[in-house]
Amino acid sequence: MRILGIDYGDKKIGLAFGDTEARMAVPLDVVLNRGEETIQMFADRARTEDIDLIVVGVPLATGGHHGPEQLKKTRAFIAALISAVSIPVKEEDESYTTSQSIHLQMEEGVNAEEDALAAMLIVQSYLSRLNEEV
Repeated sequence: MRILGIDYGDKKIGLAFGDTEARMAVPLDVVLNRGEETIQMFADRARTEDIDLIVVGVPLATGGHHGPEQLKKTRAFIAALISAVSIPVKEEDESYTTSQSIHLQMEEGVNAEEDALAAMLIVQSYLSRLNEEV
């Protein structure tokens, strides 16, 4: 199954690709959040790239730079995305993905944008949970 991972932000949205057969995720890129235009771009991308599932990170642990308002915005984005695509959209806890992505950049020398790395970590978390359920 081909997965598009999304790290939603008010200004920027990180993207990653995951595959359930390979059981891995890779960072893709970061796009500007342009509201409805961005939702449509994701719907088109899901169709043209044969994506089977979209996984969106949600800030379930509040504190730091995430609070209940960000969770509300992210869930509104998810609702709009669900209306625009014909594939399942799942939520995955994104707690601590920002700090983990910074660690990957600084300590491990990973050369990818922070938001795309966060999206990769979201997909990897989803894949790990899938493997545990099997």
